[in-house]
Amino acid sequence: MGALPVYRDVLLALEAAARGAPLWPAFHDMAYRPHRAYFDGLAETYGPALLDPGGLPGTVSRLAPALHRALRPAPSYDMERRAGEILDALRPLLPGPLPPLYLATLFFAAPAATIAVGGRPAIALGLERFSPAPPPGPKYWYHPDEVVEMLPHEAAHAVRMEALGLPPTPRRLTLLDMVMLEGTALLFTDLLLGRETLATFMDPLRLAWHRAHDAEAVAAAARDFGAAGMPVFLRYFSREAPISGYWVGYSLCRRYLDRFGTGAMPELLCLPSVEILRRIA
Repeated sequence: MGALPVYRDVLLALEAAARGAPLWPAFHDMAYRPHRAYFDGLAETYGPALLDPGGLPGTVSRLAPALHRALRPAPSYDMERRAGEILDALRPLLPGPLPPLYLATLFFAAPAATIAVGGRPAIALGLERFSPAPPPGPKYWYHPDEVVEMLPHEAAHAVRMEALGLPPTPRRLTLLDMVMLEGTALLFTDLLLGRETLATFMDPLRLAWHRAHDAEAVAAAARDFGAAGMPVFLRYFSREAPISGYWVGYSLCRRYLDRFGTGAMPELLCLPSVEILRRIA
């Protein structure tokens, strides 16, 4: 299955609204109706943390002008070809079939995510968070070239979720499973690309703090490993989180590879979270 270019229909709907068509009817008929499974999957995955109290219509209404501006250059990114080539390269490296890929919108929440579509994991790219000329400053916009890091990361999430039967939504994951999803995905991508990908999106000062306070950060998160749901996800994976769940997962999975070697990456990718902890204890 090729990448599904949902963003093109979203853009058509927003352009129709900019010409005077009623916004929600245009979006409903041109974007939601042909891609209902995708948009319903977003709601299932994130719920109120992503959508306004008015649901998808309210979210579209609030974000339409900014979303239109941000998606306007997206067809020039050649993302269908880029993504197809990356997925073709990943296919022999990961167990099982690769998940569906939606080139879509995440309503500015992230440039990429693994979401539930029909109850199964799928990869979504939020093309409104890409720019051919990302401005300097805190990381928010991503160059289209950076998809080379995102797709392996999200594909690793999906493979782990399928192998372990994990729900593809933080609303039903424990913090332990959340951090191990991130740690395994980060290290899989690091080994594939030959660089530390956490450093490409985590603030350098925050990354330096976590390096210097690794034991403290891991111990603090470990006290919440049994907690689950969106509140704990936001506490550890928001940009301002005092303790980064990304770092915690990276640190724990790095310990596993330090002990068993990088050849253990395929095993680590599908190893239950509690078993990872047991083996590095």
